[in-house]
Amino acid sequence: MELLFKREQTTGKMSRVNFKLWGQLEVTEDELALINRYRFDESVLIGSDDSELLRKAIKLGAGIFVVAALLFTYMLSSGMMGFLGGAAAGIGAGYWLMNEKRETIFVKDLLHGRNFTCDSVVELAKKEAWLEGACGVFRQVMESAKHWDGVERHTIEPLPKEQAKDLILRAA
Repeated sequence: MELLFKREQTTGKMSRVNFKLWGQLEVTEDELALINRYRFDESVLIGSDDSELLRKAIKLGAGIFVVAALLFTYMLSSGMMGFLGGAAAGIGAGYWLMNEKRETIFVKDLLHGRNFTCDSVVELAKKEAWLEGACGVFRQVMESAKHWDGVERHTIEPLPKEQAKDLILRAA
């Protein structure tokens, strides 16, 4: 398994520099078979609370729906076609925003390659390190998945009284 990165910087609005990071996992055929067998592609690699982004996507979708529905109704002289066209445009806009800006990263995102927009070069470096760490954990999960068939025996030794008490308090 290899993690590929490609970095870009472009000039954005008002001469501000935008940083873009593209990442993709390259896997062998055996690793892909393991991913498919356990449906790892649907697994969350990096979880994040995207609820604020969801609200923004819904607001954008609603706004686009209203404008597009009025425009389509006017152009097509049909209320139903205007509603359907507006709904399609609103859903499409909301989905686009949610997919482009979400911080939750699925394994399938990196299997197909995904672009990330970063506000600074520091954020880009953090995103690279974050992805590399998460892919390292994923790699170890895949290695352990090779041995999921069968039974493993783990002996749990009793601890001295004070250590046992500390362990119990940490777990609570």
